[in-house]
Amino acid sequence: MNKPKLTKDRIILAFAVAVVADAIQIPLGLLELTGFLFVPSFVVDTFIDFVAAGITCLLLGFHWALLPSIALEGIPGADLLPTWIGCVAFVVWRRKVEESKPKPVVDVQAVTVVSQRPALPGLVPPALPAGPVVGSAQIQGDVETRLRQLGELLAKALISQAEHDAKRREILAGM
Repeated sequence: MNKPKLTKDRIILAFAVAVVADAIQIPLGLLELTGFLFVPSFVVDTFIDFVAAGITCLLLGFHWALLPSIALEGIPGADLLPTWIGCVAFVVWRRKVEESKPKPVVDVQAVTVVSQRPALPGLVPPALPAGPVVGSAQIQGDVETRLRQLGELLAKALISQAEHDAKRREILAGM
């Protein structure tokens, strides 16, 4: 699932939703503890939880921390805590940690294609040529394969456009 880009505006809006949800729910929780308006406040409280979770998912992307926050809000007394503010702070922190991790760089030369077909008993797989292939059709096929693999790596965002262009020039120069 693609998560939306974490921007300053999205973070501010998510915290605003959390503050509003907690600001409404804390007085409702106090009314529940005193015994006033128990049934209607529980319905409103649950509705606010699901609205806050939905808006937070839209702004920051789904995170598993949203589910315990909804469950915690259903516990009498625990709903007096600012759980939505804490949840949003945790989700923003985790997203920033995830985004700060360096993306792996793949060396295109080291990529090998392995067949996923199971070997049949009694059959020996053909040996690959040890040295460079001499036939021009085979060399052309190898170049096409490497260029196709290179394009797939770029499409998966495993290499940058600059790395793709440099490696493409290198492959074509080796023809």
